[in-house]
Amino acid sequence: MSGPARRTFPGRDEQVRRARRFVTEVLGECPALDEAVLLTSELCTNAVRHSASGAGGTFEVTAYYAAGSLRIEVRDDGAAGMPAARGLDENSEAGRGLEIVAALACRWGLRGDEYGRCVWFELRWNSPAVAGGPSRSEGV
Repeated sequence: MSGPARRTFPGRDEQVRRARRFVTEVLGECPALDEAVLLTSELCTNAVRHSASGAGGTFEVTAYYAAGSLRIEVRDDGAAGMPAARGLDENSEAGRGLEIVAALACRWGLRGDEYGRCVWFELRWNSPAVAGGPSRSEGV
């Protein structure tokens, strides 16, 4: 990958699986592949379930990958409320997505409003070089 890889998906539940596959293809042999796919899945699920993306809109996944780090951004069509990490409740079956992101990512954040939002995370690892990664990465 010579620059960021980006793909737009229809805002439907089954498209989350396609977003995971996209990230898997882009990252290849990345040492943090499992974490990246899990966190991407959480952010895409939130976009579909909690933003206008899930009401006939779209969401976009962008991956920036370099030796030793990656950044994934998920852009949605916005919502009235802002996403927030909630405390982990061991009895809850929902509402854990951003807590998982916060626990596994080196950094994460969000920007935007009811007209569109971007939620992102970064993962880092110690590696002199990652096969297939670009020589530079924007936004990491």
